[in-house]
Order: sequence, then C-alpha cells, then structure tokens
Amino acid sequence: MNKPVKLLLVLSIAVNAVWVIGAAAGWFAFGKTAANVAQDGGEAKDGALPPKVAKGVAALLSTGDAAELRDKLRALNLPEDVVREIVTARISSGFEARRRAIDEEAQRAAAKRPWWRNRDSWDWDSRYTAEQSNELSRLRREKGKQITQILGRDGEVPSQAQIMYSFLPADKAEQFRDMESDYYDMRAGLQREMSGFQMPGDKAKLRLLYEEYKRDIDAMLTPEEKMANDLRNSPAAWRVQSAFENFDGTEDEYKTIFALQNRMYDKYLMNSPYSNWDESSLSAKEREAAQKEVDAQIKDALGDERYADYLRAQRDDYRSLQAAAQRFNLGADTVAQAYQARTDAAREAERISGDDSLSAAEKNAAFAALSEQALAQIRAQLGEEIGNAYIDKTCQWLKDLPKGGTVKIGPRGYVNVTPAKGGKGKK
Repeated sequence: MNKPVKLLLVLSIAVNAVWVIGAAAGWFAFGKTAANVAQDGGEAKDGALPPKVAKGVAALLSTGDAAELRDKLRALNLPEDVVREIVTARISSGFEARRRAIDEEAQRAAAKRPWWRNRDSWDWDSRYTAEQSNELSRLRREKGKQITQILGRDGEVPSQAQIMYSFLPADKAEQFRDMESDYYDMRAGLQREMSGFQMPGDKAKLRLLYEEYKRDIDAMLTPEEKMANDLRNSPAAWRVQSAFENFDGTEDEYKTIFALQNRMYDKYLMNSPYSNWDESSLSAKEREAAQKEVDAQIKDALGDERYADYLRAQRDDYRSLQAAAQRFNLGADTVAQAYQARTDAAREAERISGDDSLSAAEKNAAFAALSEQALAQIRAQLGEEIGNAYIDKTCQWLKDLPKGGTVKIGPRGYVNVTPAKGGKGKK
C-alpha cells in the first residue's frame, strides 16, 4: 500500500474512532438534537464537533505518551486493530519530521545539480549521503522498536524482516535485519570512498568486512538457522531461485542444486551479499569453467530429462514465452506446444546443417521449408499478433534460416547460427 493511501486509511480509522470515543463518553449519539448537544457543553455549527467533544478528542489523540494513548483507547473498548492503527500513526508522526527534513535536504541538493548530469533523478536512494542513509536506517529501527514495545506483536502485520527471515523468531528476525542493514551501510561507505576507482588495498578492506560479517552471523545464528538463511538469501540461493522461477522443481531438487552451487560460491568468495563477481578470486574465463563443472554435477544429480527442463527454464526464449502466457492468460498446453515447435525446428536445423550429403542449395531449401513450417506452428499456437512479437523478440534465428549457414545447439540449449559467409552467431 502506498503512503498516501495508507495515511488516508489511518485518518479514516481515526475519524471513526472519534465517533466511538465521543459516543462512549456520552458526548454525542445518533439522533441527538442541537439542544441536546448544547447541553453537553457546546453548540454544533456546520457539522463541527462541539467544543467539549473537540477538546476531549484533541487531548486524547495529541498525547505524547503512546502507552497512555494505547491504554485510554483500550479503556474505550475499541477494537484492537483500531488501537494499533491509531497508536502506530501517533508513534510514526514523531519520526516523520526528521525523515521529511532528510528528504528535503536531499531534494535541495539534487535540485542544484545540472539536469543533464543528474543521474539521481531516477535513483532516489543515491540522493542520500552516507550520513543521511544511516540516519534513515536508525529512524526506521527506532520506530519499529517503539511500536513493538508499546503494542507487542499480537495482531502485528508481518514486517519485511519477518517475511524474509521467516525461519527466525520475530524479535531475532528484526535483530538480524538490523545487522544486515549495518553491513550494507558499511559496504556502501567503502564504495563511496573508492569513488569508482579501486586501489590494491580496497579488495582487502571488502574481504575483511565480509569476514567480520561471517563472524557476526556465526555468533547470532545457530548452524540450522544459518543453513536456512543460506538456502534463502545467499547469492548462490539467488542464482538457483532465478532458475526455479520457471522450473517446476521440488524442494529436494532445490536443495540438491543449491548445495552444488553454494560450494562453488564459497570456494571462490562469491557468496557475500555485499560483494560481487569482480571481488572473487576468479577471472571471467575461470568462472565460466567452474560453472560448467557445477552444471555437469547438477546434470548427474537430476538426470538427463529433468536437467533438460532445468536448462530450458533459464533460456531467454522460454522465459519470454512464460511472460507472454502470464500477460495473455495462455494455457500450459499452448506454451508447451509453441516451445516444442521451436525445439523441434532447432534439432532439425542442426541435423540439416550437419548432413554432408546435401549441397548448399539443398540445405538452404530445406532450411526455408523448415522455417516456414515452424513459424506457422508458433503463430497457430500463440495467435498471429502474440506469435509475431515472440518470434521477433527471441527467434530471429528461425527467420534467418533461409539465408543458410551452420547451425549448432549450444550446451545450454541456445541455437547458434553462423552465416555461410562468416559473421557472428545468432541465438
């Protein structure tokens, strides 16, 4: 829910609470006449609350003691969710002025930058200085602690930390989130210090930070909790989760693949949420070789058929087809048949390409017929408009087949077409 809508909701709840409070206190009731209201200490003018009512409501809702406000609202037998919303809004208001001041300061600084160099115009977080980011983090934490201290966790909407770290008790999840945030801020500070120009000692600083981060995790989490966190929130997990987005894998398959991927990431220092590939001990070529070794192990673990499904789920053309299915509510059979047409065409194109009994002209004719057939099948499954958009986005190689060339299916299932007269391969 965005902030304006949430604010309106809270105000609406507060207004309703005012009527309940007033009724419970005997200040007004449905059906009271103007004379009745006047007897209660004031006159109702143009729908406004009488002075006695307004004074009582103002005193109640403006109290700076959130615990006192909570107790008085509960004493009126208001629903607990209403009490929580009003008290939460009251606590939040105490932090709003400082947060707004930080935002305004960042906005004024951004407004002074030339628009043609103002990269921050589309990246709000980058507008903040390190000090401002740290202060915003502190305010968020303090607000959350006060709300929990005053209202407890009963009836609380799960926070982002509690969802992300659902394997931890609620209090521990918040503590762990705070620790993660601290390390994120420290790493951001180091990156600002480097200003995009790394010196030889900078990698050592980053790795030292990572080692301290690992020590703090070991101190805070049990081995079981650490494994649960690694399975969900480590860079190795993010890679596997990306593959599983369009792969109907089981939990056991996920854990098997994760264990293999995680071993590689740990070995080559790629498993820090606060590092990146460039800080590992591998070159790009070495990383590719290491990943191929892991992929071979995954294939052995899954078997040929499941591994083929696993690879398919990661290919851009399959992901694009799944996105089209979601947008246009296409059935699973439609997706399967459209992609099968693509796959069958790729295999036949590779066979034609490697058939030495065919002349170049014969191959080109076979390619042209195959291209026409496959494109027609895809359009028939997806519909003309969606089919053409899908083909243009991911299957250009099918349209280029009549031009001839050499066709190879790569290890991960991509189709590589090398034009007959040389040039770059197409996928």
